[in-house]
Amino acid sequence: MSAPRNERRVHPRFPRSLELSGSAISGGASARLISSDLSLGGAYCTSDRAFPEMTRLAVRLLLPAREADRERAEPIDLAAVVVRHKRLLAHPEGERHELALLFTSMSPEQRDRLAHYLTHP
Repeated sequence: MSAPRNERRVHPRFPRSLELSGSAISGGASARLISSDLSLGGAYCTSDRAFPEMTRLAVRLLLPAREADRERAEPIDLAAVVVRHKRLLAHPEGERHELALLFTSMSPEQRDRLAHYLTHP
C-alpha cells in the first residue's frame, strides 16, 4: 500500500514518548530530546536546544528493555537531519524547541530493533 500523493511519509508514525540525546555532528553540546511520535523514518520531538533546519545530528535512542525477552536496554546510535524547527514561545520547563528529525542511516539490526519496539511496545 502506498502513501497518498499529498502525504510524504513512507513509514507510519507511532505515538511514543521516549528520551533521546542529540548533538550536531559538527560538534557542540548534547541536547535532551523527548519524542512525541516515532517511526522507522524519523521522530517528532521537543528539545532543550535549538538546532537549525538541515543540521546533521548524532542521535542516541535508548529503547526500553523487554522483560519477556530478557533483552537489555541498549542504545541505538543513528544519524539524523533536522527537517523542521520551531521555537516554542512559552514552556514551563524553560526554552523548548519542536524538531522533526529524518533518520539518515540505520543498520538492518537497528531497523529490526526499532520496528519491533514500534509494533510491540
